[in-house]
This record gives sequence, structure tokens and C-alpha cells, in this order.
Amino acid sequence: MPYKTKQKKIKPTDDLPQNLAHKPVYALPYEYFDGFYAGETDARYISVGLAQYDKNEVSVKIFRHTGEKWTRQSEELPLHRAIDAVLFATKTIWGTTDGNAIFEANTFENQDEPLEISRENRTSRELSKFHRFISENEELLKARLNALYDLLDDLKEQKVF
Repeated sequence: MPYKTKQKKIKPTDDLPQNLAHKPVYALPYEYFDGFYAGETDARYISVGLAQYDKNEVSVKIFRHTGEKWTRQSEELPLHRAIDAVLFATKTIWGTTDGNAIFEANTFENQDEPLEISRENRTSRELSKFHRFISENEELLKARLNALYDLLDDLKEQKVF
């Protein structure tokens, strides 16, 4: 699982599973950034990759580990996880250079140093499907992100945060 950071404590408890139906294209070792669950979470990775339900679609998955095995159990996402997943997906889809995404310090909770995420080793066919999905759905995805941007901008203008 390719990633780089100077933070010594960022060492995943478990290796990113490559044998499950969801095929990660980018994966963030998330257990140390999981808000108030950091360091004591079953959420090990946030992944953007080929969906388990349709290999021609892209999804975000929170990989969870029971302590004994990887689980497919669905979960309601705490709000900070949903926001972190959007940050991660947006940067890895539109903010990469040569397959690498650099997340500046403090992008995620408890992230004191920049974090570099490199594309996972996928076949050319899998990467082609990933990029085709993004290309075919770019208008919708960007519209949703622009709606989020506008909402956040409006709330910031109202001094909500």
C-alpha cells in the first residue's frame, strides 16, 4: 500500500486487503486520522476504487477490521468520516500528479506532516475502467462538489464556521 509520511506513528495495523471485491485504486491508511476514534477504530482505510457491486463503477469504501478479519458489514458513517472521504476522493481523482496525491498537513485530524498517497498497483484494464467512470461521470461529480463548495462558501459567509 503506497503512502509516505514523516509521522512515525502512521503505520497501518493491517495491510490493505487486495483479495476483496472492492478494488482500491487509492487507499488512505485512516485509523490514525479517524477524528475522535483515532487509534481506537475498526476503520482501517478509506479507499477510492472499483466498486464491488459493479466493476464499471467507482466507489468510496471504508475498510473495517474486526480485529480478526476484514468485514463487509455496512456502517453509518460519522460525519467526520464522510467529510474525510470526500476530501480524499476529490484529491485523488482531480489532484494527483503522476499517480501521487499530496495531502498537506492538517488535512485530516492528527495529521501533523504532509502525506503522500500513491496509486495502487492495478492492471491497465482496471485503471481504464476507473478513469472511464470518472470521465463519464465527471459532470455529475463536479456538479456535486460545486454544490458542496457553494454550500460551504455560503455557510462561511454567514459565519457558521
